[in-house]
Amino acid sequence: MTKEETARYADIFAALGSEPRLEIMRLLFAAYPDGMTVGEIQEKLKIPNSTLSHHLEKLRIEGLVNSRKDKQFLWYSANAETMEDLLTFLSTGRTRREFFGNVSGVSSDRIPNAVNNTSIQEGFMLERFFESIFEKLFGFMSGRFHLRGYERFTQKAIIAIRIAQGESRRLGHNFVGTEQILLGLIGEGSGIASQFLTSVDVNLENAQIEVEKIIGRGLGNTAVDVPFTPRAKRVLELAVEQSQQLGVNYIGTEHLLLGILREGGGVAIRVLQNLGVDLISLEQRIRRSLT
Repeated sequence: MTKEETARYADIFAALGSEPRLEIMRLLFAAYPDGMTVGEIQEKLKIPNSTLSHHLEKLRIEGLVNSRKDKQFLWYSANAETMEDLLTFLSTGRTRREFFGNVSGVSSDRIPNAVNNTSIQEGFMLERFFESIFEKLFGFMSGRFHLRGYERFTQKAIIAIRIAQGESRRLGHNFVGTEQILLGLIGEGSGIASQFLTSVDVNLENAQIEVEKIIGRGLGNTAVDVPFTPRAKRVLELAVEQSQQLGVNYIGTEHLLLGILREGGGVAIRVLQNLGVDLISLEQRIRRSLT
């Protein structure tokens, strides 16, 4: 741990040393991973635009939030990795990369379980520590760290499932099908599945168009916890099976994509076929990369 790294953590603490900024972080983690527009944040906090902009810019500079433009709206979302870095520093005196290790040839999608110079049990203990701290600080359980029944899923796989649920709500449906899981894997943006789908020219925009062509829009009356269809449940089961067959103790985005391909009959398969994807070739490439 260098002096520069310690100074960086001090700057992060300073950025959080304000009641409005802590409240902004609480709101953004509650809306994770989608985030909120500036207007939505202002409506919740009831503070002037200029004051809110100042607080958001301070949080952005310290890497605590990310921003993006979507048409006429400016969105902000919590940067959970920075908070993980901070909590790792507090609990271990090391940076997150020092703790988990920079595993050669292993995607960051696997880092929570493929730790270096640290036992797997210690890594999971730190994950549970993250959960308890986030719950105490922000009053909720961040979807980045835990979904009931998904203890072996990597963080990126959990994010993909959260995005899948959001895609269902976006189209006004009261279910999560294989097509929403596919959109979640693409929308997650950095996992192994997303990388492979990008390599065959599948992106979120063209996949969303195909999904809407096939299933249309629903009535919009969606529950908070959107249930999975039988085919989607089968994809999750197959993802677990693929993980076991490959000899690993976690389920990553790559296993979810293999689950979609092995299930073979859902809307997700039709979407990929409509986009010109060679399904057999894609599966073979994924398997070669994992063995």
